Amino acid sequence: MKHATTILIIEDEASIRTVAQAYLEHEGYRVISAGTGPEGLALALAQHPDLVVLDLNLPGMDGMEVAAACASARMFS
Repeated sequence: MKHATTILIIEDEASIRTVAQAYLEHEGYRVISAGTGPEGLALALAQHPDLVVLDLNLPGMDGMEVAAACASARMFS
């Protein structure tokens, strides 16, 4: 059985996050989301999404720091 592609959206603007999630779910993707850098990083490390859509200006930890932490954890191939 094939699993649905999982997409993590890390975006602090709730309206953008909600609309993006609705569109992606409508297309059949499994979507998880976070509103801060630390929350997004925790989800990324725990859930191992297939794709991360990452805002650069995030509270707590900016998008570049989140990407670097994911890379350090060898999340990306």
